[in-house]
Amino acid sequence: MLEACAPNVRFARRWVDVLDWLLPPRCGSCRRLGTWLCDWCRARIRWLEEPLCRRCGGEVEFAGAACPCRRRHRALSRLRSAAAYEASIEKAIHRFKYEGWRALAPVLAGLLLEARGDEEPATSAVLPATTMLAVPLHPRRLRARGYNQSELLAAELRRRLGVRAPAGSLVRVRDTPPQVGLDRLHRRQNVAGAFAWRGPAPGPGTVVVVDDVTTTGATIEACAAAARIAGSGPVIGLTVARVRL
Repeated sequence: MLEACAPNVRFARRWVDVLDWLLPPRCGSCRRLGTWLCDWCRARIRWLEEPLCRRCGGEVEFAGAACPCRRRHRALSRLRSAAAYEASIEKAIHRFKYEGWRALAPVLAGLLLEARGDEEPATSAVLPATTMLAVPLHPRRLRARGYNQSELLAAELRRRLGVRAPAGSLVRVRDTPPQVGLDRLHRRQNVAGAFAWRGPAPGPGTVVVVDDVTTTGATIEACAAAARIAGSGPVIGLTVARVRL
């Protein structure tokens, strides 16, 4: 089976090489030719640094500082992000999410593998995980955009980390307005009950939910609530970037 697939894999890689030659990669932040995220823009990334809240992953004043996230994250066991949503990362994610730069998925997923917290990669918080999935888009928005950027990230992470997709799926049952511009309370109200589990139950293992950006964690919390209702074990959120409030 693997031998039969090998020619197809080699052909796909050659095709990617041809496309890179015809349409060379361009930095998702500054648009310089040569790579999807150039060294100059990579150097401008502000990684989230310790001390971080052990639960929500937000930067806190000192280790052990009280964080009000426990009142907000009742279904979500843990949330981790790689970098601050600013400078080069903000530009790259905007192009990835809204301008069709799908080729940025491996680069942005790679940032999660590079990010370090507690002297370990941020993704160490999600392993061992049973399944990994993405924050879903409503079908109407998926048709308009043509792809779910969070699913592209989740697929890349599943491939690199050897984590499988669940047999069932998380779906968005209500087309919610964008969260941009809403305060913490209205963000939580906006997505409450917006997600549901469809198909085989997730089982008791750990579920990881992947998204591109988190601000208050309300969206991933709502996803976690749907997974927990369906019978999942602990739910961990993982995002590339975090907006600093």
